[in-house]
Amino acid sequence: MKRTLLRGLLLIVLLLLAVVLGKVIGNLCEGVAFLSWLSLSAQFGLQPTIIDLQVIQFTFGAVIDINVAQAILLLAAIVAYSRIKIKE
Repeated sequence: MKRTLLRGLLLIVLLLLAVVLGKVIGNLCEGVAFLSWLSLSAQFGLQPTIIDLQVIQFTFGAVIDINVAQAILLLAAIVAYSRIKIKE
């Protein structure tokens, strides 16, 4: 139980670090000519939609914006996670 909880927490931390560091690296490389390809990004998802029921109003939507640096670091995080062994 403790081991699976620790592995799950490790995966979440590695993925969050990869996303944040990838965004920072992508933004920093925007102005550098030979590294500008790291900042290329794509957006996909659902644009925000409003449902108005006169009494209550709901807004639904999710958009993911990912750049090349984030994709590379996400793959590296998944590979690192699969190679890390946790001792009991």
